[in-house]
Amino acid sequence: MTGLLMVVHLLSAVLWVGGVFYAYVILRPSVAFLSGPERVSLWDRVFTRFFRWVWVLIAALLISGYGMLFLSFGGFGSPGYLHGMQLFGWLTIIVFAVLAFGPYRQLHIAVATEDWSRAGGMIPRIRRLVHIIMWLGLVSISIGGGGAYL
Repeated sequence: MTGLLMVVHLLSAVLWVGGVFYAYVILRPSVAFLSGPERVSLWDRVFTRFFRWVWVLIAALLISGYGMLFLSFGGFGSPGYLHGMQLFGWLTIIVFAVLAFGPYRQLHIAVATEDWSRAGGMIPRIRRLVHIIMWLGLVSISIGGGGAYL
């Protein structure tokens, strides 16, 4: 059971953080040439599809992570690095929730009503939160992957 939980956990983290890395480092600079309405419409479509998956990945991370914590690592008496991974994981989830229910929701509404100025104003806020999510996720993965060896 632990092996299956580990695979689910690793794949979920890699897909989420890898998707964020791709969006921030590759896609963002690649769409800079698009006009305002085209650019924010593209981001709205990208985020709508990606965020649906992120919610699934978050559920998979929580179920697999707490499953392993209690089945294989002794619960909350587990090694300290697992608590560090858990802390950064929860911070990543919280920042994502702020993004999803705040600036992204406002972007989505603005695009739907063709309020391009308001939609464009959400992009810098979204970019900052995505940047934070990317780094929190990378730290969490680093702690989880290397913590036992440090």
